[in-house]
Amino acid sequence: MDKSRPRHIATMKSPIIERPDLQSPQQRTLFGLLTLIFWVFWFYLWVPLLALLAWALGIQQAFKYMVVLGGFEEVVRVIGVYSLVILMLGGGLVLWAFYNILRFRGIEKRTASLPVTNADIGREFGQDPFVVLSWQDKKMLSVSHDESGRITNVEVLNGAEAVPV
Repeated sequence: MDKSRPRHIATMKSPIIERPDLQSPQQRTLFGLLTLIFWVFWFYLWVPLLALLAWALGIQQAFKYMVVLGGFEEVVRVIGVYSLVILMLGGGLVLWAFYNILRFRGIEKRTASLPVTNADIGREFGQDPFVVLSWQDKKMLSVSHDESGRITNVEVLNGAEAVPV
């Protein structure tokens, strides 16, 4: 046995508070409720400092216009209108998704693209596939085009000579 650790620590079980899986639902609920109560109390202790800060920033005027003069009712009305618009937009997206689910159920329209070969690239640019393969091995190229977009010259940068076309 390790002599540097006291014997009672080696045999001690982990407290139940560190093992929520061993707590009953009632214990977890009580623990959560107590935590909430103490957090509320903690915030309550900060109220005087927050009141001083509000006074320093002139938030009393906001209180006057929002609470005393009834501006809060207009804010609630505007928030209600915004919420309705958000619900309508979200509902439209949900309906569109539901329509697409019904329309494309069981139909797989997505297919993988075929890999592009050197012959395909060469055919597209009017070049030999072996020349295209030699371009792919290089790190830096300078490609010149004519007015119609055809490749006229390819130069390998890094001091090497030009690749013939």
